[in-house]
Amino acid sequence: MGNFLITLDRGFVKFRFKISLHLDDIEVLNTIKSKLKIGRVSIEKSRNRCSFIVENFADIKNVICPLFRAFPLHTSKKLDFEDFCRAVLIKDHIKKNLSEAEMETIRSIKNAMNSKRDKFTYQLSNSQIIIHPNWFIGFLEGEGTFGIKTGSALYLQVAQKNTSQESLNAIVTFLTSLSSSNLQNNKILPLNVVSTVNKKTNVVSLVVSSVDSLYYYVLPYLDSSNMYTRKAIDFKLWRVALLLKIHGYYFLPEGKKLFLDISDIINKRYSTSSTGCLDDIIAGIFERSKTILALDPPFDVKSNRSHTDNVRAFSIANRSEKPNTVYIYADGNLVKGSPFASYSSAHQSLGLKPSSNTCNRYIDTNRLYKNKYLFFSKPKDGTGP
Repeated sequence: MGNFLITLDRGFVKFRFKISLHLDDIEVLNTIKSKLKIGRVSIEKSRNRCSFIVENFADIKNVICPLFRAFPLHTSKKLDFEDFCRAVLIKDHIKKNLSEAEMETIRSIKNAMNSKRDKFTYQLSNSQIIIHPNWFIGFLEGEGTFGIKTGSALYLQVAQKNTSQESLNAIVTFLTSLSSSNLQNNKILPLNVVSTVNKKTNVVSLVVSSVDSLYYYVLPYLDSSNMYTRKAIDFKLWRVALLLKIHGYYFLPEGKKLFLDISDIINKRYSTSSTGCLDDIIAGIFERSKTILALDPPFDVKSNRSHTDNVRAFSIANRSEKPNTVYIYADGNLVKGSPFASYSSAHQSLGLKPSSNTCNRYIDTNRLYKNKYLFFSKPKDGTGP
């Protein structure tokens, strides 16, 4: 998170540029400091936060302002930057003390910036905002999520306040252009971006959730880019989960278990998570992925079929005439009613909807559901009923 700040204190005007990140990403700020050769990096351990701060007026004027002129911002932060630079110019042009009128002008600028801003009109038309691939990666590291919903559905999401609608429109254009530039075959649908608004927070979320779009269009772009924050590890985990899905390993017990393990650990923070030693857990996930991905894939992604068609073909080929028997254990004992003759009856026994996906996700993975239930297609001792 970055911001441009102006403070007025007893006739003095001070300027500050600040980038704040989670403490895990302090090396990113050290790299910025080293590259720019200005500023300082501070740590707030009580808030698990670190910041890169520039307060020297000469550095603000000669480095920060020219930097963002050369590499423009696109969200509403652009308006704060423009106002910030207007105030810098006023101070720079006045070699002596500022007059009351000049102080009042700067005070007026300050009081209309950041959280006090109520006007978000750009001087640019929508078509003039062109998203650069490197800009989007930086935006993704700050405002994006490599997500796994309910342990099964993959998605890529970026979010921003609706005050940055012009940039959101440009991001949609950028993402949809990935399918036109990386089209693999005419059986894979073009990339679609779903936009939703949280009415309480006015945050707009842009989401891509099609497995085909994520694999054929988004992944090649991400693989060719560099990330520098903790998000790089999230991407690598998400990438493994995407490969498990698109190649069909997810439909094998060992692949499904790995996928669920990834969904448990992704987007966790090293220094604030209570999930044991994340370094070791993540290393273990990557080692297991090498073994699984080396197996012959259940799906042939070169067949030019969509992921949905591959799932359907796999289900038909592996369909059994026998019902889906389910053994549910709690604390090592079979729950009342086990074994169940179908997934739907097993779901109902736990108070779930018959159409729930819980059995499909957890059966034979040896993973606890709600830290209590285990699902098996056969008794745990390997003998039949």
